[in-house]
This record gives sequence, structure tokens and C-alpha cells, in this order.
Amino acid sequence: MSLFTGSALAAPAAAPAKAAAPAEEVDMSAVKEKMTLVTDGKGHYMAYAPLEQMSDFLFYGDGKTFYKQRVFGGGSEGTIAFSRNFWEPRYRHAAGASFEFRTKKYNVECGERKTELKLVPDAEAKPMIAAAKWLAPRWKHRAYLLARDETAKYYYVDRVREPENNNNFRLFVGPKGNLKLQKMTNVVSDTQGDIFATKTGSLRLIAGQTESAWVQGAKKTKLTPVPVDDNATMIYTDLGVYAGEALGTPCDDL
Repeated sequence: MSLFTGSALAAPAAAPAKAAAPAEEVDMSAVKEKMTLVTDGKGHYMAYAPLEQMSDFLFYGDGKTFYKQRVFGGGSEGTIAFSRNFWEPRYRHAAGASFEFRTKKYNVECGERKTELKLVPDAEAKPMIAAAKWLAPRWKHRAYLLARDETAKYYYVDRVREPENNNNFRLFVGPKGNLKLQKMTNVVSDTQGDIFATKTGSLRLIAGQTESAWVQGAKKTKLTPVPVDDNATMIYTDLGVYAGEALGTPCDDL
């Protein structure tokens, strides 16, 4: 799944976080004492390592628990300025979700929203950093398949990110904004394609992901493939499958 960030047509409303599966801890031994902490003053914090290690150690959290960010771009001008783009699929363009230091100010940008952050003094930051939990990225799923029929019913499949080539899929079916998680009875995924079987029917995907169909008994409904890379923002906002779930990025709150 491509990394989609940037200004969406409409910024998603903040939603309460649902319980997430436990995330593994990140080894901070090489950088923990070097971390810098900044905050919006409302209980939200960014923590980062020195420039040469920042892309591997950029975190967001509440001061007690921090989640690592998936960084995929950025730059720096010595110690004068820096920026790092982080994974945030609720926004459309790559430059729209970022953490930056410029003109002596820290900012988080989420689409058109910009939040200024202030440096936390060492006397406060050091004990907080020492006591905090440092965890791997919170969000564990990636989009795998999206298709719809002629009545605008969507069929969406996601997959656990790791390990590679796992069969941990989920299938959601329904109209936009009201897709329901289906209980699957069987999953087949091989070089010939995919079959996601439920009690009410099967979603079948031909190898190459160029053709798919929903099969109920003898009835076969041909589906129109919807590219997931081009529709990441819609999947994470309008589609509704992840409504109310925090992704563990600054844009959950800022």
C-alpha cells in the first residue's frame, strides 16, 4: 500500500481511540538519552532523536506511551531547520503530514491544519522520557483489495502488515460508510488468486488483481476493481471501515 498523506478534501473529525493490539517495544538504548521532547501543551508530545537518527526514532504519544512513526521522507538544513514526513493515509498529498522545525518553531502539519509545539525543558523532559513506553507503530493493517458492484456496495480486504505473505486477512462488505466485518470461513491466497469465503458468499480475486467477483451459490456478481493506492484517503475516511480507530499518528489529535 502506498503512503498517502497531505491535504484531504475534508479533514477527518477526531474520534475516540479504540483498544489496539499490544505493540512490541522499541529498543531505545542507543538514543534514549539523546531524545528531545516537544508538546502542544495539551498532553500531546512529539519525541525525536538527533538528525542522523531521526527517521528511525520519531515518536508521538501522550507522555507515557509513545508510538513510532513510519517516516518516508524529509530533509534538513544543518541544525537550522528539518522536516520529516510520516505515514498518514487520511490526507491526500505526501507533504501534508509532517513534523518540522523552521524559523525556530516546531510544527506538526496534518493537511491544512498546523499545530505549533513548544520545547519541553530538560528538567521535565528527561524523567518523562526515562519512564515512558516506546512502542512500534500502532497501526498494523494495510489495504489489500477494494472493489464495488453496480449498486455501490463495497468489498474491502485488509491484511496484517507483518510477517510478509501472511494469511491474516479481514473482509468488510457494505455501502460506503457502513461496511460490516464479515466472519470468514476460509481463506485461499496463492499464485492463482484469492478466495475469501464467508457463510453468505465468497469474494474471488483472479491472479493479478485485475478481476474480482462476489459469488453466492450459482449467482456470480462481477465487481469493479478500485485501486487501493489511489483511494487510500477514501478508505481511511469516507469508507468508514476504520471509524473511531486511532492510527497512532499526530493527526489523531493535532
